[in-house]
Amino acid sequence: MAPPSRYKQFAGNKSASYLATAETAEIVNLAVRLGRPLLVEGEAGCGKTRLASAIAEELGLLKHLTIMTVKSTSQARDLLYRFDALRRLQDAQDPNNPTARKVYPYIDLEPLGHAIREGKPGVVLIDEVDKADIDFPNDLLDVLDRFEFDIEDLPRSEDQACLAERGFGRHISAPPKGVRPIVLITSNREKQLPEPFLRRCLYVQLDFPTDKAMLADIVAKNLKARLDAVSDELTAGAVERFMEIRKRGLELGMQKLPATSELVDWIRVLHWQGRKAEEISPEKLGTSDQAILFKIRNDIERYRARTVDEAGD
Repeated sequence: MAPPSRYKQFAGNKSASYLATAETAEIVNLAVRLGRPLLVEGEAGCGKTRLASAIAEELGLLKHLTIMTVKSTSQARDLLYRFDALRRLQDAQDPNNPTARKVYPYIDLEPLGHAIREGKPGVVLIDEVDKADIDFPNDLLDVLDRFEFDIEDLPRSEDQACLAERGFGRHISAPPKGVRPIVLITSNREKQLPEPFLRRCLYVQLDFPTDKAMLADIVAKNLKARLDAVSDELTAGAVERFMEIRKRGLELGMQKLPATSELVDWIRVLHWQGRKAEEISPEKLGTSDQAILFKIRNDIERYRARTVDEAGD
């Protein structure tokens, strides 16, 4: 494999709708230079998934951005290839259809398999790796380390026929002068990831911004991308109130704190409703405010209960 340094530097501030910290950008660039997957963690709504899109956008690779969402039933091979056994079984019901006698017509490469085979610059996002079985991360990292894999469902006897007709054989490997894609793997910490997996990744934690000016910049970038002409006064005031709401949520032990995505949606709605920042009170959030900011029923009930208690004091 060619060295991954053929990629441009990621600055983190050139996306139309995403703003990364200097620290995050530095870690991204280190992962690219080392050819290592980047494990991205952080609370929901803080931009883990969108970081991959921002990297692809800034480096001119949006057409080569691959996003794969992991499920609880996922195996590592599901990201590499798909064997359509059901279609083969259906075809086998027709005695005049000789296709079902072979396996290779029913095998297709999945996006990660294509990326390995092509060896072209790109960005691959493997989303929510912690949802899968405990073996999934290590099996995946083994493939990413070597950048090659075998199609286990393809009989060796069909290797040459598959190569001739489909353009790939049983063993898939990157071209000698190919380029590794930039690989990001996100986790919501639903379960502890294996230590061997962690050792082979670089790590970045995306925390909710505590700097109000940076948070306002993030909002401004998102709103500009959506063509919403929101005043600076409304943005600054809403950010101020939002920080108070998050603080109250932390004190209440909310399961899902409102994050960046909720803040952006909330400010858009405030703008549409013609409301002013000084009219917003964390103690008196309206129904629409709560629907946008809170996503779990128990969290809403806790917030409302505290508001009632404060009103009665």
